[in-house]
Amino acid sequence: MPKKMLTASEIGILWTQYVQNSMALPILEYFQQTTEDKDIKPLITLAKEIAEKGLENCKHFFEEADLPVPHGYSLDDLNPNAPKLFTDSFMLVFLEHMGQVGLTSDGVSLSVSAREDIREFFTAKVKQQSQLYNGCVNTALNKGLYTRSPQVAIQQPLEYVQGKSYLHPFNKRSLNTIEITHLFENVKNNALGEIVCQAFGQTTKNKTVKNFMQKGKKLSIKHRKLFANILDQSGITVPMTSASWVTTKTDPVFSDRLMLYIISVLSSSGQGNYAGGASSSLRYDIVFTYQRLAIEIAIYAKDGMDIMINNGWFEEPPQAPDLQKLIQ
Repeated sequence: MPKKMLTASEIGILWTQYVQNSMALPILEYFQQTTEDKDIKPLITLAKEIAEKGLENCKHFFEEADLPVPHGYSLDDLNPNAPKLFTDSFMLVFLEHMGQVGLTSDGVSLSVSAREDIREFFTAKVKQQSQLYNGCVNTALNKGLYTRSPQVAIQQPLEYVQGKSYLHPFNKRSLNTIEITHLFENVKNNALGEIVCQAFGQTTKNKTVKNFMQKGKKLSIKHRKLFANILDQSGITVPMTSASWVTTKTDPVFSDRLMLYIISVLSSSGQGNYAGGASSSLRYDIVFTYQRLAIEIAIYAKDGMDIMINNGWFEEPPQAPDLQKLIQ
């Protein structure tokens, strides 16, 4: 029976899925060990089941195509005796963010897949991620932990744009609801990044990694405040970070290689969010802000990649053969 061939796109998305699901398992195992909230524990279990099933399916697709299975991450990247570093509230917020990121990546993966069995896999995964995300939001709402998007009064009646001043970078008109959506989400996401960098920075014993996390925290605070200021100028209240999301424990929890990869995933997600915010904004001062800050994230992510490469922690994604080299 001939091997089932995979396209380059399918190999790429399955490789990414495998590595990111393997990344999630040590985190979820730790959450499961340290959570005390009976309402959050089932959500952690669900997230863990999704990650385990994702690993199993990706491994099957690779083996079926006679391709090497990625190394990824494992429970070896977790200190099982580490004390509680994150509060239950943070775990819920982090799971919600994972659900958001999962919905986006699984939707993209579905859209670039040709084989029916792979499309079925991602279709099922989108459904599972939706279940996880909805469960997190409902639980957060019930506990009063969900940060809602601002409510604003909408002008009546409907209008059409009169003149190009609506787009002008020096015309600081009030924000439209699409712009508010992206600014608000980026305030929330940077608040999450700030806490993650704080937690990782206080638990790593590697000075280079510690400095990298300190830089990430400062960058997250800077970006959060910039987006919050744009909202504030239109009289829109913004959410604040919660220092209570992380404890004062300094015992190592995750391996340095895992923490750096988690930050790389968050950075990649942030760049995608900024691109989406820029393309959806009609105030060009906001577009320029997104573009400028996206460059800062890219430079920061490059610094993290350099640390991973220097330490032999970066697993190379599958790549096409160098035909030019072969012909020489």
